[in-house]
Amino acid sequence: MTTISPSPTRSRSPSRSPSPTTAPPVPTHPGPRATALQKLYNDAINHVLKTCNYDNFAKCFPTPAHEVPQSMRQLHEQFNEKLGNQLRSNFNGILVERDVVASLNELDRLVEEAKRRKEKAGVGEGGMKEESPIPPHTLPAAQLYLAHLSPSLAQASREIKEQQDATQTENVELLERVVQQRKEIAGLVAGLENVVADLDASVAALEPGEMDALREERRGVDEDMRMVV
Repeated sequence: MTTISPSPTRSRSPSRSPSPTTAPPVPTHPGPRATALQKLYNDAINHVLKTCNYDNFAKCFPTPAHEVPQSMRQLHEQFNEKLGNQLRSNFNGILVERDVVASLNELDRLVEEAKRRKEKAGVGEGGMKEESPIPPHTLPAAQLYLAHLSPSLAQASREIKEQQDATQTENVELLERVVQQRKEIAGLVAGLENVVADLDASVAALEPGEMDALREERRGVDEDMRMVV
C-alpha cells in the first residue's frame, strides 16, 4: 500500500491588509429588549382576558347564562383559553417571521458596544477621565445652524478672499501704470516748456531791426506766392 506524502507547504507572505473582523454571533435566546417585548405583550393579553370576564361574557348571552350557567362558565373558560393561545401563537409567529429576537439581540449588542467605546473614549492620557461631549440635541438652534453651514461658509469666505486678493493685485498694477503715464506726461510737458523757453530766448535775442527785416522778407515771400498762384 503506497502512502502519499504531504506536499511541502509554500511560505506565504503575510497579508498587507488585515482581514475584517467578523461580528460576534448573535445569541438566539431573548435578550433584555426581546424579553421586555414578550412581557409587554403577555401583560396586554392578560389584561384583555381579564377584561373579558364571565360577567361581561354572560351579558352577551343572557338566556343561556340564565338557563345553563354551568355550561356558559365552561364555554367562557374555553373561549378565554383559546383566545389567549391564538393571540400568543400569532405573536410568536410574527417574532419568528420577522426575526425579531435576533434583531433586538443585535441592538442590545450594539448599544453595549457603544457604551464601552464611549467609556473607553472618555479616558484620556494618564488615565484621567475627559469631559463627555455635549449631545447635539441639547445645543441651541443657532449653533446647530451655524455648524451645519460652516463648511459652505468657509468655502465662500475663501473664494471671496481670493477674489479680493486678485482685485487688489490688479489695482496695484493699474496704479503703477497710471504713475508711469503721469511721469511720461510730466516729461513731455517739461520738454515743451524747454522748447518754448528756447523760442522765447531766441525771439528776445533778436534786435528790432532784424525783426523788421524778417517781417519784410516774410511779406515778400507772401507776395511772390500770390503772384505764382
